[in-house]
Amino acid sequence: MNAINKNESTIISKLLFVVTLIVILTRKYMISILRPDLPIDKITSLLFYGSIGLLFLQFLIRKRHNFTELIILGISIVLYLFTREGSILVMILLAISVRDINDSYVVKSYMLLNVAFIIGCILMGNLLTDIAQVPEVHYRFERGMYIQRETFGFGNPNSVFLFLLPIFAGYIYLRFDKYNWIDRIILIATTFYIYNKTMSRTGFITILGALVFVDILRFIDLKKYPILGKGIKLMPIIFLIMSVLIGTVFSNLTFLNKALASRPLHWKAYLIEPGSMFTLFGNKISSEMKSMHPLDSSYIYILAILGIVSVIFFMYLLYKGLDLFIKENNKKYIAIVVMFLVYALAENILFEVGYNFTIVLLLKYIMNNNPKNFTVVEGFKYITKRK
Repeated sequence: MNAINKNESTIISKLLFVVTLIVILTRKYMISILRPDLPIDKITSLLFYGSIGLLFLQFLIRKRHNFTELIILGISIVLYLFTREGSILVMILLAISVRDINDSYVVKSYMLLNVAFIIGCILMGNLLTDIAQVPEVHYRFERGMYIQRETFGFGNPNSVFLFLLPIFAGYIYLRFDKYNWIDRIILIATTFYIYNKTMSRTGFITILGALVFVDILRFIDLKKYPILGKGIKLMPIIFLIMSVLIGTVFSNLTFLNKALASRPLHWKAYLIEPGSMFTLFGNKISSEMKSMHPLDSSYIYILAILGIVSVIFFMYLLYKGLDLFIKENNKKYIAIVVMFLVYALAENILFEVGYNFTIVLLLKYIMNNNPKNFTVVEGFKYITKRK
């Protein structure tokens, strides 16, 4: 009987997870794809609070919790109240919602839903121009001539790799143990084809770098090379420091701005102009500032928008999760997390919960690393006895 109840609970959890992910992706694609002059603010707000409501419902349905989960959730709620940015809170709640769901199911759900939304987006971008953003014509000056960049119906050619990233990461995750030359050919050929059409260097370099990293991980024992393992754990902190240095000390270097499409100057605006680089709960950024300076960096985003407290909290979680993956030799998890960490240097994708299932799985592993689960009643009894 207990097995039947547990099976029914898992089915309900999976269904609610998929529904929640659809709501999250719908909101993200509405913001990214629909024309900015359409009155969608109320709908997107409703979808945001609806997703949080669904996630809290899943939290309440889940009968057993542990102190690691509750402490992480409590901190994320406090951060949301101070920063009014819900990205970390939604990510934590989603990780809690999949604690009892098979990882392969989570990855496949992300892949299939993102494929469906991408197809819908391409169709809307090319057919429903009354409501979808009309893709601008983009060019890149190469070899003394202007080369047109394809957008595939998206507003920007750089968006193509961005939206495809969870599909690439999911493919690597699912095929990691049986990864062969056919997989390499499929991924490399797809990457070169998209780059040839979009000329997006960020996505191209990230995907190729990730494929090289996958092969390195498959043949290296991280326990025999502790320095490499330490470097992987420290990677988010290293990338944060690098981003801050590029956005401040080296922001005016011409070759860097040329190579990074003026990103250093944009980062400088968020780090210097608000008045204080280091604040506990971030700076308030005006809409004019956001329109003038695209924030294409997850690391600058967390420091400038969310503040020092969020930086310390999130960097610790990333370090802890990567440490667990290394200790348990979960190489495929390391590969896909690093893929997003690298991409986050040039795109604000690290906290995009609709795409980044890798951090959701990392947070899940941190929570599940504590085996002492308890019900609300058991937890209350434990607290009262301690008093």
